[in-house]
This record gives sequence, structure tokens and C-alpha cells, in this order.
Amino acid sequence: MSGRRSAAVSGSLIGLGSLLVAAAAAVGAVVALPTDPPAALRTASPVQTVAVTERTDADEHQVQLALDTGAPRSVVTSRTGIVTSSSCSTGGVLRSGTEIARVDDVPVIAFASRTPLFRDLTLDDRGEDVRGLQQELARLGSTIAVDGIVGPGTLRATRSFLLSHDVPRAAVPDDTIERSAFAWIPAAEATVRTCTAVVGAPVDADGTLVELPAELRGARIEQLPSEAVAGAREIAVGQLRTAVDDNGVVTDPDALTQIGALPEYAATVASADGVPTLPASWVLAEPLEVRVVPPSALWDVRDHHACVQPVPGDPVRVEVVGSELGQSFIRVDPGGTADPTTADPTTAEPATAEPATAGPATAVPTPLDRVRVVPDTGRSCR
Repeated sequence: MSGRRSAAVSGSLIGLGSLLVAAAAAVGAVVALPTDPPAALRTASPVQTVAVTERTDADEHQVQLALDTGAPRSVVTSRTGIVTSSSCSTGGVLRSGTEIARVDDVPVIAFASRTPLFRDLTLDDRGEDVRGLQQELARLGSTIAVDGIVGPGTLRATRSFLLSHDVPRAAVPDDTIERSAFAWIPAAEATVRTCTAVVGAPVDADGTLVELPAELRGARIEQLPSEAVAGAREIAVGQLRTAVDDNGVVTDPDALTQIGALPEYAATVASADGVPTLPASWVLAEPLEVRVVPPSALWDVRDHHACVQPVPGDPVRVEVVGSELGQSFIRVDPGGTADPTTADPTTAEPATAEPATAGPATAVPTPLDRVRVVPDTGRSCR
């Protein structure tokens, strides 16, 4: 009986060994079979050419504007009485054509005329203060002739404007434009530095209702970038763009007024220790139309010029005007010519050798439709 059990165990072991041998053989067969790697793991064929695209480039540089400032400016009224309400908020925006405060419950209107009203106006008065009144009323939507002369139309337009801003009819004479109805501000919008009018208190002796940040008397770029494309330039501060001269100086008085009205200016002046500076972008007034190539496509780079190899065609000299995130921006040099002695038409590749790179840019027409990524640097374009 013991012999039968030993025989059974031996048979089981032999059967198990056979199964293991068969499995090993199967695995070996599978391993031996040739298989292709997945597409994602295959070695990519090196790109030989790329499509050239075009875009605009403003040659933007970040700079600091050094600001020449004066004393804080006051918004004043010639009206006397008790301040019964105020629309002022520190750090807020004061807009021309809106109510600043009420004195004895009569609105005082912020008004950004080019020349402040310095007198009451009557029929046939003329001058720059009249013209400034007419220009600002027209900008705010009134139908009015801008001729610098107080006529019936000017009286009528001013009266209509004041009545539409809740000034009582009794406070609007038919034959006079009272300067007390307006409080002059230097720009259509100005950032408030301090609210000085106190509701329930008399207007102070100076008539001050609001204080604005210090007057901006001058602005210049602290240090001009050394590497910049030649051309007329502008600075951009927030949403404002304005011209600067070749020395980086803002020369337009209106532009200084607009910069001085920006919230960024108010915040900078309020926190400055020493000469205040304001971050700005220094850009070309007219952006360049440039062509985009990979940096590897350029060789013999000297003094902002280089060579590129079009496909097909001979090497071409180009001007290198900038770069960004692995892209070089070029323009064809007007003096750039191919080297006819080394041209080899048999090396030209068809324009369809590689698909165009996807993106918002559009392909540039030949001769720079495509360029070699790894050019023949032994050839010359000079």
C-alpha cells in the first residue's frame, strides 16, 4: 500500500515537471517572437526643415520712469457754506462732469476744462477759459459750438448741463455762467489722494474739497536699454501709451497730465522714498513685421546679423531683431544675397518635406517659406 502511494506521488511530480517545462518553452517562444515598440516609444526622425512664420514684434523692454513731482494739488470751490454731502472716497476716481460734493445742498461739479474758469461768464465774453468750457461740455455730450465766445448757445448748453446734474433751477441764472458751479480738475479722470471736505462743516477758508496726488512735472526713463531696435518709441503705463523722445523723456504736457491721473501714479507717489519711479514698457511705436525661425537655423551671427538656409535656395543674410522662448525673430537684410558659387540645387528639399507647425502665425511666402534646422555652416551669405 505504501508502494502505491509512493508511485502516485512520483507520478504527480513527473506531471508537474512536464507542465513547468512546457510553460517555460511557451514563454521562450513568446520572448523569441520579434515585436515592434509602441508608437509612443519609437525614436522620432530628426526634423530637417521647418516652416517660417511671421508675426509682429514691438521689441518690448521693461523700464522705470523717474518722476519729477511737485506738491499735492487741491480741488477747490469758490462756493461758501456748509458741506451737506460728499461723493469723495480716498483712492477713488474723480471724473469730470460728476458731482464732488454739495454745499448748502447745491451740487459742485468736477470739470476738466483746459483752462480753469477764473470768472463768471456773461454774453459776449471770450477767451481760453470760454473755449475750455465749450470743449469739455462738447466732450461730455452737449451740442455746442467751440469758438471761445459766450453766445446764446453756450448759455443754453451750460444751463441744460447743470440742470441735468441736479443743480436747482434757482441756482442757474439765465444770463450768467457762475464759476462756483464748477471745481476744476486737471484731467478727465483723477485719483483722489485725500478727501478734505467734512460733511456738516463749513467749506474751509481755501475752499478745498479734495486733494489729488502731486503734480507730475516731468518723466524720463531712468536707464535706456542698451540692446534695442532703432525706431520711434512709446511707453505703456497701465492702459496709457504715449510717445517718448530718443532720450526716453515724455515731452507732451497732456501725456504728463494723463500719467499723473493714473491710480498707479498715485500709489507710487504715496509710497515713494526719494525720487519716485513708475514701472513701464518701452516699445516701438510701429511694431515690426518679423519672421520666426528656430535659433539653430542661424549661423555666423555678428552685429545683429546672421545667415539662414532657405529650402530650396542659397544662404540669405538676415537681421536678427529679437528672440523669445526658443524663437528668433529676423528680417531679410536688404543687402543680403545668396552665394551663387556654392549653391547646390541637388540638396534642395521639397517644401512639403515637413508639415507646417500648428499655431496662429501664417506661413511666409518664398524665398523664406522654409529653412534648414541644421544648415550647412560652411557656406557663406556675405
